[in-house]
Amino acid sequence: MMLPSALQGTRIRCQAGASENMSKSFATFTQITVFVRVAELGSLSAAARELNLSPSAVSKSLSQLEDRLGVLLVKRTTRSMTLTDSGRIMLERANGILSDVESTLDATRQSQRLEGTLRVTCSIAFGSKQLTPIVGRYLGAYPDVDARVTLEDRLVNLAEENFDVAVRITGDTDSGYAARKLAPIHWVYCAAPAYLARHEAILEPSDLMRHQCLVYPEMTMNGAWTFQREMMVQHIGIASRLTSNSSLALREAALQGYGVACLPTYLVSHDILSGHLKLVVPEYRAAISHSLYAMYYRSRYARAVIRSFIDFLVADIGEVPVWDRALSS
Repeated sequence: MMLPSALQGTRIRCQAGASENMSKSFATFTQITVFVRVAELGSLSAAARELNLSPSAVSKSLSQLEDRLGVLLVKRTTRSMTLTDSGRIMLERANGILSDVESTLDATRQSQRLEGTLRVTCSIAFGSKQLTPIVGRYLGAYPDVDARVTLEDRLVNLAEENFDVAVRITGDTDSGYAARKLAPIHWVYCAAPAYLARHEAILEPSDLMRHQCLVYPEMTMNGAWTFQREMMVQHIGIASRLTSNSSLALREAALQGYGVACLPTYLVSHDILSGHLKLVVPEYRAAISHSLYAMYYRSRYARAVIRSFIDFLVADIGEVPVWDRALSS
């Protein structure tokens, strides 16, 4: 995040004839901007890199803001930085101030077509199967916007790696980012018809104890698969024939008839509808739950490109995602 052009630089000088009070007002706004980036990034040096300032200028700006307010906003040690209670209150209010300023600036641009570069990161499986066509539709709606989509399964640092939005599947949103829920993620148990034809029938979850299982570790609890039906939850210990941290790899193994897999509907709904995979104990669902989120820095949400993309994601996915609607129809 760069400072607004009128506020860039480590020192803010008044124009000829401007009052000393106005100089202080501009300096305070700059200090607020610097404080927000320090708080969000958790590092003076990271904030300095993003704002194109020196670390000493960032440190001085933060100290001046604390002196001006008469409170300590950030506890600093040689190894860490932690917001104080006053700092948390300040961050919440400051984000609102910066968002209002960005919205005001953005209103001036509304007479022009939406343009710019959108930088998105996403997990490999969801990104390749579902996000790519959504981004394509977004670019069709906004022809002056370019997108850079990076697919990888680690949760990247948005600021340090210069991303605007992370589209992630998680059960934990306590990562320091704002998070907008896009959809629940449902997991189903499935296998290739050829595998089911060669092995004992699966009528109950406990029958899977005698089957070859293709295991995604995050969908197990103490080595067991979970099955929920209404309010009843079962934990079934399974023998893993193949374990992988890639749902794409497990899908391929299931299609090849190597065993029964627990896979997300966004990845296998088409395979099930086409008959290449068949649901196993379809009256049950996995008791472990995740959700799909758009994650971003709250202070950046007022940027027209970011806001429009997140709104587009919400509208395009809808209340019931197409991959779940297909299975329920």
